[in-house]
Amino acid sequence: MQNLRTILLTGATGFIGSHLLEALIRQGYSVVVLKRSTSNLWRIDHLAGQYKSYDVDLQSILDVFDSEKIDVVIHLATLYRKFDNGHEVDEMIQSNVSFPLQLVETGVRKGVKAFINTGTFFEYDCSTLPVKETSKVCPYNFYAKSKIIFEEVLKTYSSQIAINTFRLFSPYGEMDNHKLVSMIINKAINDDVIELSEGLQKIDFIYVKDIVQAYVKAIERLNSRDWDAEYEVFNLGSGIALSIRDLVSVVEECLGQSVKKIWGEPSLLDIPIAFADTTKIRQVLGWEPEYTIHKGIKNTISYYKENSRHGN
Repeated sequence: MQNLRTILLTGATGFIGSHLLEALIRQGYSVVVLKRSTSNLWRIDHLAGQYKSYDVDLQSILDVFDSEKIDVVIHLATLYRKFDNGHEVDEMIQSNVSFPLQLVETGVRKGVKAFINTGTFFEYDCSTLPVKETSKVCPYNFYAKSKIIFEEVLKTYSSQIAINTFRLFSPYGEMDNHKLVSMIINKAINDDVIELSEGLQKIDFIYVKDIVQAYVKAIERLNSRDWDAEYEVFNLGSGIALSIRDLVSVVEECLGQSVKKIWGEPSLLDIPIAFADTTKIRQVLGWEPEYTIHKGIKNTISYYKENSRHGN
């Protein structure tokens, strides 16, 4: 039996990381946050004083590990761009490869037992469905390529520590960034016209609280047995493909009113359909999504209605 209680969390000021930080604190874990001195803390203001934090632009990673006895690293921080512009290669390699590589290398030297990594379904060839962990690798963009590069190096540590990678599908929920679901909801709340593509693209939407529960389950699994080095990849999605038209309908149902929308041309840049095979994560971690799309969207709408100043 392990006693993995101290967790180093990157990306805690972001969308998913802020939800995970709150869940870990609530469950009694000691959390050390890595952030930048310039990070906007609005998502985690209410948690002030309940975690330790270090500014990675002011202090070295080695100093952090020298100061804290870290059991598990959860890596969520990332530089994300859906569409490549060719000008961010160096920055993306630094953020998505060099930085986490420093974390795992230093962590292994300092006795870390586990590293939980975050990838993306954009790493996969989505032409065969459902998308399995064993599906062919065919990165959709440079962001996915940077994730693959890091994962290939990360594997080389799997004889020394336990490593899990979650490949996320399409997250949504409260405090999200400027993305499809939050955009639709905020425009609907404000009675603005929503301009969209043809709307037939099908996406695997996964609610943020279900995502958080998967990370918690991973820690619990590592705590429930004698420690083994391993490298495991888990798809983290709902396993359901929902079209954008269906998503808009769900928003309308949850709002109790129709929304103003204009359907446009088919999107030639997006993956037409992708959804996860969740067999492995269900069997190995005992994880099940608890939130239907209606429940998740209802919660998200309630948040944005109450917090319009953070509307995206």
